[in-house]
Parts: sequence; structure tokens; C-alpha cells
Amino acid sequence: MTEDNFTYEVRCETCRSRFKVQLFESHERNLFLVDKKDWYCDKCKTAYARRQTAQLSQAHQEIGFPELTGSAKMLTWAEKVRAELINKVNYLKQNITHADAAAEKLSNDAFDSFFMEWQAQTSAKWWIDNRRMTVRDISKRIAEISASLKKS
Repeated sequence: MTEDNFTYEVRCETCRSRFKVQLFESHERNLFLVDKKDWYCDKCKTAYARRQTAQLSQAHQEIGFPELTGSAKMLTWAEKVRAELINKVNYLKQNITHADAAAEKLSNDAFDSFFMEWQAQTSAKWWIDNRRMTVRDISKRIAEISASLKKS
């Protein structure tokens, strides 16, 4: 097959403009994809990413996180990563059981200190570099902060 056999014209679902895509499956599979998949042009994809990034950024600013710095692509990725990590922390916080009121207060103070550490991070690169942080990693850091709060 020639390269022309792998190039198909599709229509953007948002703006209805036509553009070409290159697909690398069998011709029958490609025709199925062309017909069934929702296609979006680069302009519409970029606009959607900007809207999503702005919404996430606004939501994070409402809970006390500063605006991130970096390139547009890094900001889009970092805002998604930050949202996922914040969800992990909130999940952990909601699922902790406490022995008494003092332990609950210590835990809440540790979580507040932990969020203050994260709120100091304004670089999109930092969030991207730490995207693989697990609930276990977060839990260990919260335990370290709790231990230091107990000592003081």
C-alpha cells in the first residue's frame, strides 16, 4: 500500500472543518476508525486544553494553590497532575480513622502543613516531576510531619 492509502480526510466534531489524518492499521480498520471516532482539529484540541487548564487552575486557586508557571503544554499537564495528587491526599485524609480528638487534631495539622508545602510549589515542572507520587508516599510524608509536630 502506498502512503496515500493511509491518509484519510475527517471532519472536526466541534468546528466541522475538514483535515487529513494518517492511520496505520489495515484499510478496513482505518475506515472503521474514520467513521466511528470523534475527530478534533488541532485548533479545537488546543482550545479545549486551554479551557480545561483554566478551569483546573481556577479550582486550585479557590482552595489556596497559586497559579503555576511554565509553558502552555507544561501547564496543561501539570494542572492535571496537581488535580490527581490533590485527590489522592483528600482520599487519604477521608479514609483515616483516629483514636481520639487529639489524634484527629494532630492529623489535620499535619495535612494542613503538607498542603502548605505543596502550595509553595509554583513550577509546572515540579508537579510533572512528582506525578508518580503514590498515596503511600503521601502517607509517609504526613507521618513525618505528624512526628515533627508531636515533638514540638
